[in-house]
Amino acid sequence: MSRKEELILGPVHHRERRRSAGWRRAVTAGAVAWLAVSTFPTVAIAQADYTGPAVVPPPEVYIGSLDGKHESPIPRWRTTSDARRTLWVHFTEAPPERPGFWDETIRAMEAWNDVGGVPLAFRSTRYTQAADVEFRWIRRFEAHQAGTTDWETDGEGWLSSAVVTLATQHEGGTPMSDEFLLLVALHELGHVIGLPHSDDPSDVMHPGNRNMALSDRDIRSARQLYERLDSEKVSGP
Repeated sequence: MSRKEELILGPVHHRERRRSAGWRRAVTAGAVAWLAVSTFPTVAIAQADYTGPAVVPPPEVYIGSLDGKHESPIPRWRTTSDARRTLWVHFTEAPPERPGFWDETIRAMEAWNDVGGVPLAFRSTRYTQAADVEFRWIRRFEAHQAGTTDWETDGEGWLSSAVVTLATQHEGGTPMSDEFLLLVALHELGHVIGLPHSDDPSDVMHPGNRNMALSDRDIRSARQLYERLDSEKVSGP
């Protein structure tokens, strides 16, 4: 990661509107990037210090309440209890000047696929019509953003599609480094499966993610999201 690349907190926008098929809900959640001189090393892993006498460690997960129940319904993909569902991912054509632009996103997909206990697996497809998730690129956002995720739900509240947009450049026109793109892709894929933001900077799902690998809390939160009571599970077709 360049010394001039840094993630800072970004907004989360919710949009809802009524359709004949039910509720259509889109959520935009993105990590924000700007050009700011920074002193952290080329590859920086943020680690919170919980050794102080008055510091209380964060809970094991960042979804749900302390009793393990969900405070409010969190949309997720319809899955079965005995098999992984494939989420087909389509990539638009890479920027002409950067043919390997999606390589770090594929690495991020593999990292999420390696998480056991989550009944989802990302796989690439060349066919737009078959895709559950589409990755697009933009030169730069008007705001200080590096990526956004917009998802839709069906009439029953299940996730039905997602679109992830990644910027190729920072606000001032400096290209995003490969390491920076990996951070953003890991974060946005977490939103794709339904995870919200974390308030712990050691988690990939923190809005200012600087981590190259999923934390234990990221993994536990993803598992809990898909480990609801049997009565809440809906078998797919």
